[in-house]
Amino acid sequence: MWSKIRQILLVILIGLSVFLSFQIWTTGVQLRDPAPSGGTPLPASLTDRSFMEVFSPKKIIWHRNAIGRTLDINTFYTAEWLENYLPETSFGTIEQPERLSLSAYQDYLANENWVEFIFDAPIPFGLFEDGFDDLPTDYKNRTFTHMIMKKNDPASTYFYDSDDQVLYQAEGSEYTEEMIDELLYSQENDMTDVEAFEVGGRFIYLPVNEQEIEYRDYLVERLPNNLFVYQFFSDPSEIDARRSGNTTRYIDLTTEVKINDSLNVLTYLRQRSDTEKMTLSERLISSYEMLNQIENWTDRVHYQGFIPATNKVIFQRYVEGYPIYSYQQFETVIEMTVVEGGLTSLQVPIRVAQTSLSLTGEKTKTLPSGEEILNQLKEIDQELTDIKDIRIGLTWTESEEDERVVHFEPDWYVETQNNWIEVDRFIEAQEVSVNGF
Repeated sequence: MWSKIRQILLVILIGLSVFLSFQIWTTGVQLRDPAPSGGTPLPASLTDRSFMEVFSPKKIIWHRNAIGRTLDINTFYTAEWLENYLPETSFGTIEQPERLSLSAYQDYLANENWVEFIFDAPIPFGLFEDGFDDLPTDYKNRTFTHMIMKKNDPASTYFYDSDDQVLYQAEGSEYTEEMIDELLYSQENDMTDVEAFEVGGRFIYLPVNEQEIEYRDYLVERLPNNLFVYQFFSDPSEIDARRSGNTTRYIDLTTEVKINDSLNVLTYLRQRSDTEKMTLSERLISSYEMLNQIENWTDRVHYQGFIPATNKVIFQRYVEGYPIYSYQQFETVIEMTVVEGGLTSLQVPIRVAQTSLSLTGEKTKTLPSGEEILNQLKEIDQELTDIKDIRIGLTWTESEEDERVVHFEPDWYVETQNNWIEVDRFIEAQEVSVNGF
C-alpha cells in the first residue's frame, strides 16, 4: 500500500516539476524574439551567477598548528564570506617573488595558525587586479594556485604558484583578524579533519576518517534547441538546419552549431583569428561572460582548468558543494575557447538538474578515509606519478525507472591526464594495463 502511495506521489512531483519547468523555458523562449538581421545575439541563459562563485577557491584549509589539527572548511557554506571580501578587499602591494619548493611550502605552513585558500586551476593576478595596489603590468599574467594568511596577523598575504614553485608576498592588506574570525567561526561551517599527503610530488589534503555522504536525486530537464539558436545566430533567417541521425546541425556562412540528442550536448564552432594578444585574465573574464550567457545549470559552476596549448577554459558543474562527474563528462563539464574576436569553440550540456527529489532507498554512502584510498592506489603504483589530485565527487547515474530522473552517487575520484575518473575504475584500468587482462 505504502509503495503505491510513494509511486503516486513521485508521479505527481514529476508532473508538477515538468509543468513548471515547461512554463519557465517556454516563457523564456517566447521572450527571445528573433534578433533583426545583423542584430546582437540574445542570451540563452536564464541563470545568473557571480564572478566569485565561478572563480572561488575549491578548498579552505585551517592550519590549527597550536592544537595539532588541520581542518577543511566546506566552501559550499562560505559563499557569502567569499562574496563579501575576496573581490574587493585589498591585499596591499605585491613584492618580488622567491623560489620555494613544494615541500618547503608545506613546511612553511607547519608553524603558527594559517588559513589556506586552494584553487582548482592557476589564477592570474590580473583577475583580482582591483585587490592590489598598483599591480605591475608584468604581474597581471602571472598566476597562483594557493593563497595564505596568518589567522592572527593577516596584514601580509602570500600567494603560491605550485606549478612554478614561486611564493609572492603582498604587504598592507586590509584584511583583519575579525574578518578571518568571521570566516572560521561561522555557525554554518562544516569542517572535516584532514591530513596533507604527498602524492606524485604534490600535497593533497584528504580526510582522516571515513566520510558519510548523502545520495542525491534530481529531476532533469532537456533544454529546447531554439533557446540556443538565437544566442549564436544574429539572423535566424539565414540558418540552414539539417538533421542526420541523432544530430541537428544549424549552419550559416561563418558558424556551425550541432546538437546531439543522444549525448544531449551542444557544440559550437566558428573560425576567428587569434592574435595571441589576450592575457589569461582577459580570456577567463570573456569565458565567464560567455558562461553567463549559455549555462543554465541551477546549482554552482566553478572554473576547473585552462589548457594553454589550445586556450581552452574548462568549467565544472556542482551539486550542493560537490563536483559531479559522468563517464565521458558530457553531462558535467563546459569547455570553451575565446579569442579577441569572440567565441570560437564551445561544448555545453543541454540537460540541467531542476528539482531535488526525495526517493526511497539508501540515504547515505560511507566512503573510506583518504589514507585508505591512498593505500589502495599505492598497491598498483607506489609513486602515484600519474595522479594530480584526489577528491570526493558525485557520479551522474541515469535512473533505470524514469529517464527524467538522475541519481548522484558519492564516490572517490582521481585526476589523471586532465581527466577525472572513479578510483575503482582507475585501479581496474591500471591492473589491466599491467597484467594485460
